[in-house]
Amino acid sequence: MAAPRFAVRSVAIIGAGSSGLTAARYIRDQGVYDHIAVYEKRSQVGGIWNYSSRPTNQEHIPQENPYLCPDEPLLPRKGEVEAPDFPTPMYDDLHVNIPHPLMGFTDLAIRDVHEANHPDQPLPIYPHRQTIQEYLVAYSQEVRHLIRFNTIVDGVHLLRLPKTESYIDGSAADGVAADGSDNFLDSWEIHSHNTLNDTPLVEKFDAVIVAQGHYDITFLPNISNIGAFKDAHPGVLMHSKRYRTPEPFQGKRVIVVGNSASGLDIASQIRDVAESPLLMSVHTPTASEGYKRLTGAEEVPEIQEFLVEERGVRLVNGRVIRNIDAVLFCTGYLYSLPFLQREKPKSATPLGNLLSDGRRIHRLYDDMFHIDHPTLAFLCLPMKVVPFPLAQAQAALVARVWANTLQLPSTAEMNAWERAAEEVRGPSFHLWPPGGDSAYINATHQRITTGPKSVVSRAGKEPPWWSDQLVWMREVLMPGKAKFEELGRKATTLEELGYIYQEKSRERKEVTEVKENLDHLDSAIGLASHKAGKIGITHVVPITYSGA
Repeated sequence: MAAPRFAVRSVAIIGAGSSGLTAARYIRDQGVYDHIAVYEKRSQVGGIWNYSSRPTNQEHIPQENPYLCPDEPLLPRKGEVEAPDFPTPMYDDLHVNIPHPLMGFTDLAIRDVHEANHPDQPLPIYPHRQTIQEYLVAYSQEVRHLIRFNTIVDGVHLLRLPKTESYIDGSAADGVAADGSDNFLDSWEIHSHNTLNDTPLVEKFDAVIVAQGHYDITFLPNISNIGAFKDAHPGVLMHSKRYRTPEPFQGKRVIVVGNSASGLDIASQIRDVAESPLLMSVHTPTASEGYKRLTGAEEVPEIQEFLVEERGVRLVNGRVIRNIDAVLFCTGYLYSLPFLQREKPKSATPLGNLLSDGRRIHRLYDDMFHIDHPTLAFLCLPMKVVPFPLAQAQAALVARVWANTLQLPSTAEMNAWERAAEEVRGPSFHLWPPGGDSAYINATHQRITTGPKSVVSRAGKEPPWWSDQLVWMREVLMPGKAKFEELGRKATTLEELGYIYQEKSRERKEVTEVKENLDHLDSAIGLASHKAGKIGITHVVPITYSGA
């Protein structure tokens, strides 16, 4: 089967958060696309960083359904003439958990934007959420004319259009026929409406980038008796999506469920006002650097069942905790695609069952391209990564693949990649290991700028590259954040926190350790490179694009 080639001239981008903005810049700078439109349901860019002081007023308990309809927006307060508000999970006093030199896009420094906006204010090494939002607003300036604000995408529909004779006889590129065998060309019809006046709009595009993020549809496990408990004790159970400040938990007996980044951060805030000890129900013990922040907290096992009459819980070890005032679930989110699949398919569809149980997106090659219809691409699905530069690397690839300066493998090879990745990654398909983003970003840069067809693939916006110092910074970001919190959120450098980059010692470390870790990294990301032909040309390259 032939590798797919493309005749893409128009691109729709769904979402104007960090991924959508960098996608717009890379697609624009490729220089071959005639029409680019970015759909954004809010009145400002930023995605999850676009803070709303009002949380959603909808709570779903339990919630394990990836096809759940998104929460309705909050209407403007009486007397206000504003757009509807779509609250994100962002809470008041949040500092990011990534040092700003590493977190930012490589073509605009967070420090530069902060110093322009606040010349007299020091910039913490782990900035406040508002700094990141201001940064994204600044980053958007070059592409704001492409953004359709206050516009919700209601549906994205695949159209199969007959090819013209030029496509059939081979004198033009094969638009999206992944196997190169049929006489149809894929196109995408986007249905949207304006939230200010409800005006509908229908447009067609050659390709679609989904950059909506994955912090919308909550996951809240269906623990025994949780429904009856919720009905008997309204307001006691809540998801962290609705958390804004610790004050509502003053003097209360609280259980925080989950100890990932948001769970640890929110617990450290609630601990200062809640009844001591704050209880943290966890599946696995918190790493030492995170637990240091939680003096005054007690880790307990998972909740086995809710006890309605006792207003309590029974843990998996048999312990009973009574008279609970609040249980805050920091249990994350499910992937959702309300504009592509509103309900679980009852029969075979051209796109397949993309969501399944919401733990991943199916039928994707390299966590990005839909295997059967590769003019549908997804950005920044991987978890436990540094998202902004990763989205840059992915956008650089998408822009070049659709411009035919990089070539995807055949459909059969992409299918083999997905099967190999499933075997290695398991249910947590998009959860990358530490260092996975470093390897991906630098391998992508190398492939585009120094590969065998780099004369062609260099055309367009340069992909990101991490220096050894940034790779080191990636390695120390979590213990660094714990120290940052411990010392009062004042530090402006990692050196102030006791983390000092030493180039020579790092070189020695690379000589002795990196080769030993190559196979581990390869397997952890799910590449199985040397086992499946083109699936991963080198051990650490999670892409297999061949030259045009």
